[in-house]
Amino acid sequence: MDCQVKWRGNVPGPLLTALDAVLAMILLSRSVFFGPMAVAIMGGLIVAAALTLLFLPALYAAWFRVKAHAA
Repeated sequence: MDCQVKWRGNVPGPLLTALDAVLAMILLSRSVFFGPMAVAIMGGLIVAAALTLLFLPALYAAWFRVKAHAA
């Protein structure tokens, strides 16, 4: 078996969606009326994406005692 890690392609979906929404909110953040809401949405999306992509897989591995593959 090759020693290459194959990218499954399921992680970039949530990351790119959150990044796209955060970049779109930058334009609204300059507005006096919509600015605070845009900043709150950007912060929420960044935290939610980080929790989904970093914390939940680590929690799953710890909960079900998943061991790393031996090289």
